[in-house]
Amino acid sequence: MTWLGHATAVAELGRTRVLFDPLFRSRTRAAGKVDAVLITHSHVDHLNRWSLKAVDRDTHLVVPRGAKDIVSDLGFARVSELDTGDQIDINGLEITAVPTRHDWGRWSKGDAPVALGYVVGADGHAVHHAGDVDFSDHAVFDDIGKRHAIDVALLPIGGMLPVWYYRWRRELHDRGVHIDPDCALDIFERLGAKTLVPVHWGTVHLRLGLPSMPRRRLEKIAAARGVDHVRVLRHGQRLGLTHER
Repeated sequence: MTWLGHATAVAELGRTRVLFDPLFRSRTRAAGKVDAVLITHSHVDHLNRWSLKAVDRDTHLVVPRGAKDIVSDLGFARVSELDTGDQIDINGLEITAVPTRHDWGRWSKGDAPVALGYVVGADGHAVHHAGDVDFSDHAVFDDIGKRHAIDVALLPIGGMLPVWYYRWRRELHDRGVHIDPDCALDIFERLGAKTLVPVHWGTVHLRLGLPSMPRRRLEKIAAARGVDHVRVLRHGQRLGLTHER
């Protein structure tokens, strides 16, 4: 598994390579040849049309229900639309669309396109990408953990603004939009995954605080709880799926 920045990552399982939520053309190209691109939701930092134009058109593009029209003119030979619970097999890789907790819609909240996470698995290994998560009910992650033996959980630990901003929104406005590092660690424990790789931090950042704030908070709270299964990656760093508890 390789993190390329923001929510963009490549999972290599068996003979199949999949790219999650490509953002920025240079990072998309850095992913190399992939068999599939998986889009978790339609916000422009996850479903980014400009970045998708850097992907070979023979790649299988997977999008959430309601998002097909957004990409229909990009020329991909195969586009699949998934909803929670749907499964698809791509070159022996089993891809399952799983629930997450995040606002739907592209430019405003609505009932479509939906927001998803994915579990991708092959050869006895599995990677979970949660997409974005807000501060609402996280019981759905208990069920994901029961159904899947997850080697690596890719969980967001912030957004484009400092940790305090999302905590403020949680208490005063609209469930926080994005979770903080403390909550990401809670979800990791709910999933029962072997390793937590934090994403959605340190890449796209407005200057109201240091880009490293979410990562530093995660490391601090993980140490306080005695959790030693957090792996903070650099942009482009690769992690093998061999870590055991």
